[in-house]
Amino acid sequence: MFSYETAQQDEKTFISLTSLTVREFSELCVVFGKHWNEFTRQSEKDPKKGGRPYALKTMEDRLLFILFYLKTYPLQEVIAYSFGITQGAANILIHQFSQILKLALRESGFAPPRLTEEMLERLGNESPQDYGMDGTERPIVRPSNPDAQSGFYSGKKNATP
Repeated sequence: MFSYETAQQDEKTFISLTSLTVREFSELCVVFGKHWNEFTRQSEKDPKKGGRPYALKTMEDRLLFILFYLKTYPLQEVIAYSFGITQGAANILIHQFSQILKLALRESGFAPPRLTEEMLERLGNESPQDYGMDGTERPIVRPSNPDAQSGFYSGKKNATP
């Protein structure tokens, strides 16, 4: 079963699970916790009245849950099994935690820009990159010999428009 306590032991694995270092995770967890308390109205609840315990008990486990889900997009049944909860609970938590994470990222200044002007401003502040990636499909130049051509055949009959 996944938990923050076991995941944080290995920094490399933790980055693979969340895309964040343990330090970055801890900083985000503070803001995430603040928005969680506002979202669930923790200050208005009376602990003497009881209630159902939360499926994921610690704030770190909640943040690990949603970051792991967004990084890997496993089936809900798989993430539920991984965190020891039901599939129905996983579905509800994914929707709740996604909203809370969006608020936390926006407050921290890490939410992706949605407006063109804001995006251009952010790109202007970035340092130049030494490499680039072209995500377009390009035709493969194949030999004219039919026997040699068969090794390069991709299975497509027509070029992508």
